[in-house]
Amino acid sequence: MLKAAVAGTNRFIVRCSESWWKVLLLFVGFGGSMAGLQMITANFPDLSGGYPPFDMQNDLTPAGIYTQLPTYSEQAFSSYYIFQAIDFAFPLFAGLFLAAVFAFGLRHAAPHWYSVAVARNLLVLILLATLFDYLENLNLLAVVSAWPDQAGTAAQLGVLAKQAKLACMYTANGLTALVLLAAAARWLGRKAGLLER
Repeated sequence: MLKAAVAGTNRFIVRCSESWWKVLLLFVGFGGSMAGLQMITANFPDLSGGYPPFDMQNDLTPAGIYTQLPTYSEQAFSSYYIFQAIDFAFPLFAGLFLAAVFAFGLRHAAPHWYSVAVARNLLVLILLATLFDYLENLNLLAVVSAWPDQAGTAAQLGVLAKQAKLACMYTANGLTALVLLAAAARWLGRKAGLLER
C-alpha cells in the first residue's frame, strides 16, 4: 500500500510538472496558505506575551515551549489552532509545488537522470520536508492541547521534526535551484549551438 502511494504521488508530481496550469494552482495554494500563516503570525505576539507561533521559531527548544505557554492568552490558543489548520495545507502545497518545479528542471537539465528519478519514484524525496512538517505539527498540537499538563515527549519530537524539516527543506531548495540553473545553461547552450538539440 505504501509503495502504491509513493508511486501515485510520484506520477502526480510528474503530471504537475508537465502542465503550467497545475503548477500555477499549486503556487496559488502555496501562496494563499502562506499568506494566512503570515497574517496570524503578525498578530500572534500581541496575544502570546510577544512570542510568534512555535512553528515560526527555527531555534525552538522543548524548554522554550514551556517558557512561552504560560504567557498565552485564551485568544492565543484559539489563534494557534487556526494556524495549525492552515499549516496542514501549506506544507502539502509548498512541497508539491517545489517537487513539480524540481521535476521540470531535472527533465530539461538531465533527461537521463530524470528518467531514473521517475522510474524509481525518487521525486517524492522532495516531499520529505512536508512529512517532517506534519510530524512537527502533530506533536506541537499535542503539546498545546495538553497544556497545562506537560507532554515532554511530544515537545522533544516536535523540535526534532522541526530540525529534520529544515534540513530537508534547505536541501530540496538547493537542489531545485541547481537543476533550474543547469536547465537554463543547457537551453542557452542549445541556442548558441554549443550543444546538440
